[in-house]
Amino acid sequence: MAIPNPVICKECLDSLERTEQFALRDNLTEDLFAMNKQFERGAAFCFYDKHDTVSNLIQKAKYSRQPEINLFLAHLAAQDGLLSDFFDDIDVIIPIPLHPRRYRKRGYNQSDYIAQGLSDVLHIPIDTTHVTRIRNNPQQALTIGKERERNVENIFEVNHPEEMYRKHILIVDDVITTGSTIRSCMDAMSAFRGARFSVFALAKAR
Repeated sequence: MAIPNPVICKECLDSLERTEQFALRDNLTEDLFAMNKQFERGAAFCFYDKHDTVSNLIQKAKYSRQPEINLFLAHLAAQDGLLSDFFDDIDVIIPIPLHPRRYRKRGYNQSDYIAQGLSDVLHIPIDTTHVTRIRNNPQQALTIGKERERNVENIFEVNHPEEMYRKHILIVDDVITTGSTIRSCMDAMSAFRGARFSVFALAKAR
């Protein structure tokens, strides 16, 4: 599928620092989740540094009502991923959910747009019903160190886990810093018997 019309300028596109992690095993993203026995693979599209191009784009997508930026970047990422086997046996894409209160305030979940961009190119279905966020925890950006892990403890629950039996699930988020939010999500999803988890994010913080 063709990439949609650009929503960011060519100069910004050229300045994105891609990680090449789709084809790189034991990379910096995978290292964060390797202890989970159900974990398979992980990759981020770009590296993320404070005030660089990708961080500014992701901030606009999240807080300035420009989620189409994430859709566009996910299309680019999926095209890159097709050059490897990273997405080959994924059964379903699950974006990290927002708490309903935060969703109402923001008006959208930025990770839904990433999932949609991937799905447009890869033709893998999206699921937003089997994992829900049950606690409106403070934003991770406002916490540091071990507070990050405590901040995301028990914030997710799963519904009808039997329907995800032996699925290979791609968990999608915008930015991975310490990986604590995704680890918490995988902990809840351990109820999906026989399932395997892979992880994708638009950006990985250094």
